[in-house]
Amino acid sequence: MKTFKVYTKEKGIVEINNPNDIISLTIHRLDGPAFICYNENSSVNYELYYINGNIHRLNGPAYIKYDFNGIIIYEEYWINCNKYTKDSYYGELLKLKIQII
Repeated sequence: MKTFKVYTKEKGIVEINNPNDIISLTIHRLDGPAFICYNENSSVNYELYYINGNIHRLNGPAYIKYDFNGIIIYEEYWINCNKYTKDSYYGELLKLKIQII
């Protein structure tokens, strides 16, 4: 069975068997990704950003997948558990900024 090394703010690096188990570990962090999953070679596999239990990020993708060399190969953009394409994400951010003004 494959295990994943995941960094969590509250518990440091922990090992899990199922990537879905990360939700039960921690779901809040303001100063960086809530989860960082590592490959066997200790390079970053993926990062997830959560705020108050919601996959969410206002300054970039909330899910970032890397190859073994650390190059980004996939991104997902989320605001309050709503998934957006890259273009629609930036449109939604503009709407949010206008609402604040």
